[in-house]
Amino acid sequence: MDQKIVFGSIGSIVKYLGILMIVPLGVAIWYGGRPVHISPFIIKTWLIPLAITTIFGVILERKIGVREGVIKRREGFAIVALGWLAVAYFGSLPYIFSGTLGPIDAFFESMSGFTTTGSTVMLNLEQVDRSILLWRSFTQWIGGMGVILLFIAVLPTFGIGGSQLFDREFPGPMAERIRPRVQVAARMLWSIYLFLTVAEVLALFYAAKLPLYDSLCTAFSTMPIGGFSPNPENIAGYCNPIAELIILVFVFLAGMNFVLHYSLLRNPRRVIANKEFQFYCLLLFMAISVITADLYIHNIFDSIQEALRYGGFQAVSIMTTTGFTTADFNVWSPLSQIVLFTLMFIGACGGSTGGSIKIIRIYVLLKYIGLRIRHILYPHAVFVLKMEKKPISDDILQGIIAFVFSYILIFGVCSIAMTALGLDMISATSSVAATLGNVGPGFGIVSANYASVPAVGKIILSFCMWIGRLELFTVLVLLTPAFWKG
Repeated sequence: MDQKIVFGSIGSIVKYLGILMIVPLGVAIWYGGRPVHISPFIIKTWLIPLAITTIFGVILERKIGVREGVIKRREGFAIVALGWLAVAYFGSLPYIFSGTLGPIDAFFESMSGFTTTGSTVMLNLEQVDRSILLWRSFTQWIGGMGVILLFIAVLPTFGIGGSQLFDREFPGPMAERIRPRVQVAARMLWSIYLFLTVAEVLALFYAAKLPLYDSLCTAFSTMPIGGFSPNPENIAGYCNPIAELIILVFVFLAGMNFVLHYSLLRNPRRVIANKEFQFYCLLLFMAISVITADLYIHNIFDSIQEALRYGGFQAVSIMTTTGFTTADFNVWSPLSQIVLFTLMFIGACGGSTGGSIKIIRIYVLLKYIGLRIRHILYPHAVFVLKMEKKPISDDILQGIIAFVFSYILIFGVCSIAMTALGLDMISATSSVAATLGNVGPGFGIVSANYASVPAVGKIILSFCMWIGRLELFTVLVLLTPAFWKG
């Protein structure tokens, strides 16, 4: 493995992350009062972290590493996995330097942001500076389509080797290419992502009448399916049905495979005919129906309309791994809770900004189970597993089975570790499910925030966010001795 290329690439990413801190710096100056002045808070919170991050990135890029070279398979794994750790570390500096959070809490919050998890340790959001809250949402927006994918789109440095990074970071077992060149594909995906973000900001500002700052923060957390909100009570704090509907629509769109958004421009029928999209809609319809009926029957809400409003929003939010909340589902009936808990494992479509196992893997496994049943009934018949009328190779099928098994194994091990730290079973299992699936809120003591989780538990859950966002094997391969010996 060429370590200089790895250091140089990570250095480029860290350098430009520092430059992106100009966005919350501008917000801090704007809300700092008139006439405009650079206060000690701005210097401490933004200028110092910006300088540290940018300078370290430049040193890593030009002095320790190299900016150009061929990125091979091993380098691709290392750059993506370690690059995400680097951005989470440097992204935590504003929380630390401002005195908002301690080092472990700051790293947890930063990792939660970049991985679009939405789990938070912050309390009393009304007392937190606006620039900090915007940075929190902005990190989700950066991480949504992918930190590495962003730099592939804008930096020629990565060259043809960017395909190795694209494959390591872009989520889903069967990635479709919308262009032969990976840099063009990355730009196309980010263009769609940016367009939808701007559209949501305008809709929230003009139609829902939310303040511009809240519209920006909410959109920055919606499109990456993140879940951070500047409101202390999350989306419930706005008491705005129009805003909830707008957010729901964009959450649904963000949960789709982004390649399908591109298909809308060329062949809309392809979207409707897509099996994964059909299964996505079917599962959401079933979950919404069950939760709505359950909430109404148990008199959690007074009318079927209210049950649909709150139950439907929460079902879509959890299954897409967004994590926005409009109600305290921790007090709902056991049936609704177990449905939401199950949705945490399903996730959104492959190629979306969502996390967890993903719809495409669930769909393929169900088809494979059906095929195995038919093979038992007709042992001499030949059956071929297909997706969109195309055969699914054994490599892809084995990869899906290995992924799901590894996912459940990691969930079990980390859940045991969390219970060993003193968490009750519901809080322990839901905290791991919510962080490993990049969902955000859990049940029990982690339904609102993770502040009460022990420090070691926050480190374990940060690991879950990191490995969950990178589809497990990008990180697991780094933990094997064979990777470093080769």
